[in-house]
Amino acid sequence: MRRRGSPHGRARHARTPFAAAVLAAAVAALFAAACAGGEPDASAPAARTDEDASGRPIRVVDAMGDTVALSAPAHRIVSLVPSATETLQAIGATDALVGRTDFDTQTWARSIPSVGGGIEPNLEALVALEPDLVIRFGGSQDPRTPARLAELGIPSLAVRPDHVDDIYATAEMLGAATGHEARADSLVRALRLGLRGLEEAAAALPRKRIAYVLGGTPPWVSGPGTYIDEIVSLAGGDNVFSDLDALYSPVSPEQLRTRDIDVVLVSSAETFDASFTPDARVVVIGDVLEIPGPDVIDAAYLVAEALHGRRLR
Repeated sequence: MRRRGSPHGRARHARTPFAAAVLAAAVAALFAAACAGGEPDASAPAARTDEDASGRPIRVVDAMGDTVALSAPAHRIVSLVPSATETLQAIGATDALVGRTDFDTQTWARSIPSVGGGIEPNLEALVALEPDLVIRFGGSQDPRTPARLAELGIPSLAVRPDHVDDIYATAEMLGAATGHEARADSLVRALRLGLRGLEEAAAALPRKRIAYVLGGTPPWVSGPGTYIDEIVSLAGGDNVFSDLDALYSPVSPEQLRTRDIDVVLVSSAETFDASFTPDARVVVIGDVLEIPGPDVIDAAYLVAEALHGRRLR
């Protein structure tokens, strides 16, 4: 796996910073739901196939519990979810990708046509690519896209990258939909093993009290039950805002000053006023947690190293 750089919006990771764009496309649906008071489904069903994928009909249960029926493995896919785009590449299904979003800026993906954003993409451009499957965010933030795809008879498969387990479920779904089940299974095993190793390495170190600040005014922080919260915990951190009622929430400077924080993780130096936490170490973590996909091991190690101030592998 490749190691991510830390600054936002640089080179291969030319993502939009949290503060400038609220959230990158990979977590846009989740953050929008949190702001609106919506709660994501934490128990997305795993993929399953009723028959093998060697040219036979495929049935996959997606993250919203809907069954997606395909007459054969998908070979013209438009991915509206950056983490799904990366997962398709990781399981060897890149040749099936015919469309991506503006947020998929990896070198290998630049030659693939973009259909705009992951939420409310350019449907005219999308349809012109003649996809046999569209990978989209699961949720209520963009009702127009799945409805229009259904009208046109274009199958769409919803993924919901809210939690670490969703990374595994997405890989299994995409493996089933593309006929790459074996590669997907291998990827899931490798990710589970890598994260277990990270957790064991971090367990030998003192735990740190942390706040993960996404940016904004007032600052938005990660609460309990999020992908960010899970990775921070695996990396040896205790989220000081684990008592919030929301997945993501704005907090006051006074709340930050009174939380006894060891480390503040921020996406960029411009997104946080360090005077809010004068006794804490502020670390610019960059975009490592913006894409909950197959780079999760690298992301988790970078978070752990930021928390503990030392290399762990």
